[in-house]
Amino acid sequence: MLAKLDPFSDRERLFDGILAALLTAAHAERGVLVDPTQPVEAAASGDRPVAIPLTAREDTLAILELEKPPVDPVGLASVTAHAARLLDSLRMADELQKADFELKYRVWELQSLYDVGLSIAGTLDLETLGEDILYKSISLLNARTGTLIVCDRAADSAVFARHLGEPLLDGESARLLPSTVLRCNTLEERVGLLAKSPAEKLLAVPILAEGRWLGVLVVADKENRDGSIDDFTEADERVASLFANQAAIALENARLHREAVEKEKMEREMELAASIQKTILPDTLPDVPGLVFSGANRPTKQVGGDYFDVYPLADGRTAFCVADVSGKGVPAALLVSTVHACLHLLVPNNASDLPGLVARVNRHLVGFSSTRKFATLFVAVFDPGTGTLTYVNAGHNPGLWISPGGVELLPSGGVPVGMMPGVVHRQASIRVAPGDTILLYSDGITEALNGGDEEFGMERLTALAIEGRTEAPAEISRRIFGAVNDFTTGVAQYDDQTVLIARVSAVS
Repeated sequence: MLAKLDPFSDRERLFDGILAALLTAAHAERGVLVDPTQPVEAAASGDRPVAIPLTAREDTLAILELEKPPVDPVGLASVTAHAARLLDSLRMADELQKADFELKYRVWELQSLYDVGLSIAGTLDLETLGEDILYKSISLLNARTGTLIVCDRAADSAVFARHLGEPLLDGESARLLPSTVLRCNTLEERVGLLAKSPAEKLLAVPILAEGRWLGVLVVADKENRDGSIDDFTEADERVASLFANQAAIALENARLHREAVEKEKMEREMELAASIQKTILPDTLPDVPGLVFSGANRPTKQVGGDYFDVYPLADGRTAFCVADVSGKGVPAALLVSTVHACLHLLVPNNASDLPGLVARVNRHLVGFSSTRKFATLFVAVFDPGTGTLTYVNAGHNPGLWISPGGVELLPSGGVPVGMMPGVVHRQASIRVAPGDTILLYSDGITEALNGGDEEFGMERLTALAIEGRTEAPAEISRRIFGAVNDFTTGVAQYDDQTVLIARVSAVS
């Protein structure tokens, strides 16, 4: 009878056939084939039944229970051995079917992860990427709601949060979560931060990049086919963790892309600012009556916005200036161009009223700069007929007047231009003689730092000016820049350095 049974047929039919064959071999009218894991019940008469195990490979697969011992134990043993082999074949088939299911599930799982990973890997915009990560994680895990928090805990960066449904976690408090998976199918399993989440069951997975905490992904309430909520399983935990790894890579790529774009933008700004500054700084300085000029500017990587120029006037006088705008980059360069334009328009017709000229520049800059950018400005006019130098110093570094009598400062007579409306700047005048030198400079010279955070300072600049009082202006300028360069060797400077030197000469 057993030879005719198909081990892969209907399970209930197979067990009925095995039982019938065993009863025939035992010459028994009644019996039962039971699961060995179930307790053996006593017979109704109170006598314990005869239990005969069906064993294969040292495993008891079933137990045959008879009311009395078999008539032919040897013959029954042969049949039970055959029956055990059939049951073993059935068990192996079950195991193969389960393994096949597990394999197919893993393949589906990996394919799903590959597909969603591929889709998010091509997204570099953080807003879009965050939504993709959240929606795809909810889809993968059949969850009803979810929350994604992105914030680099080490960098203390701004929090980026996305929610589908009611938020499961506050963005700021997410930083306090442990860097481990939290599977919370009961309220007792929740850590403090998740205790009040509006969901029945939660799965929280950290997003890590090379051990660095980038954020957390929380999904809640896994739905089954009938719409009820299932527990999150180890398989769910595995899928969520693998997906979080892919999300971390995508987020890092988005971050690196954003940094590259910002860096490129900054570099373009610096190039533009440098080009603006280069176009407005004079290539050469004009020959004018009574003065010999030398001017130079050394820009840094961060454009600071220094400016200098010389303006020959129609009546034989000469105006000249040095300015230094606040800020860096394109805004500073644009403000320099505004100062440049103002002075070129105003100086020819307003050089006899320097306070009025500076007031008009101030008024224009106050209206031009909504962000209250400002500029320090030293503007002077030299009259070779009288040997008089008239100047206004609007918040700029004091000029140096080097003469046989020593060095005198030409101090500030008011606040920088563009800082506030309606300010009044004081004008001052000095009488200069042939051989006297006027040295103007920006704070990039005096505030240049060495490796010990020490400034170059006024004393060093003054000493250089005194030492070079008999030298040509171009040589003094070269010596100043050389000394500053030696002083700051190996230390990056963050402000432009400008020098404008005017030497009084005899008028021919």
